[in-house]
Amino acid sequence: MKRLLFTATVFSLLVAAILLAPPMAHAVPMAEFMRESSIVFKKTTAGDLRLYQFTPDGFKPGDRRAAVVCIHGGAWRAGGADVFFPHARYFASRGAVGFSIEYRLLKPEGPTVADCLADCKSAIRYIRAHACELGVDPMRIAVIGDSAGGHLAGALGTVQGFDDPADNLKIDAVPNAMILCNPIVDMTEGGWICFVIGGRALDKNPAPEAKQPNAEQTQLARRLSPLFQVRAGIPPTLLMHGLDDRVVKVDQARQFATAMRAAKNRCDLELIEGARHAFIVPRYSAPESMVVDAIRRADKFLCSLGFLQGEPTLEVSPTPAWTVPAKKNAVSQPTKKP
Repeated sequence: MKRLLFTATVFSLLVAAILLAPPMAHAVPMAEFMRESSIVFKKTTAGDLRLYQFTPDGFKPGDRRAAVVCIHGGAWRAGGADVFFPHARYFASRGAVGFSIEYRLLKPEGPTVADCLADCKSAIRYIRAHACELGVDPMRIAVIGDSAGGHLAGALGTVQGFDDPADNLKIDAVPNAMILCNPIVDMTEGGWICFVIGGRALDKNPAPEAKQPNAEQTQLARRLSPLFQVRAGIPPTLLMHGLDDRVVKVDQARQFATAMRAAKNRCDLELIEGARHAFIVPRYSAPESMVVDAIRRADKFLCSLGFLQGEPTLEVSPTPAWTVPAKKNAVSQPTKKP
């Protein structure tokens, strides 16, 4: 079957069918040439964790295609893998195998940020261990994450340790490329350390003493911060950050890029005019044109590494696929806590 061009009209259908409505057989035209499946990659006391896989026309086990692995945001405590289904579908339409990771979510007395990272490491190890049957080249695995997902994607390439003892630790969990969208790279800063402290620090209005880290928690926050774990040999990185982001300071992106370049690592820093937080997420803070632009930037970066070929095929639809809600479009004041 002739490969269909992935237009923004299809993108809007993906958003409507995947993010806003229950899945329906053949609801999305791309389903005619693209399969979606879910794989349990890890069992935890909180339940099974799944990888959602999207494969292109002509796919077969034994292929050695690049993999693009998506990690959703939501302050480590919300969101779901489906947020990145449209992106995973798009990269599959470009010939890669797309994945979106499900990981445990942060709870006051349950999973921690370290557990979120351990789950993401387990997912990368699973993909590498099953590369042949998944049709993946184990040396061409890229991760893309937004916000807290950007933190986790960046931590995969920088942070050592925090491995699940049940994993086969002989299999590397480090990706071969990273695309970080408005990531938190410094967990010691401001309200971000509350997510490391956990417990009462995660209350809606925590008491001042609950937000004060002890020495061990401060050290843990540094260990979980990609910024402080940069060294030579970190995978090539595209770092995109909105200049109007009021959730994660743009200085975090600048500092990470500076550290990466000082260590002789490739880090393409793209600061996007007018972009607010989560500018790569459909129907959130950005218009369709900005989401499309961010995905095209990611596509071109992957092409520069040989993960994809040709020009991006994603375009903006003639009629906007969605309208940014007024409360998201308005300029807000910085909050005391992210």
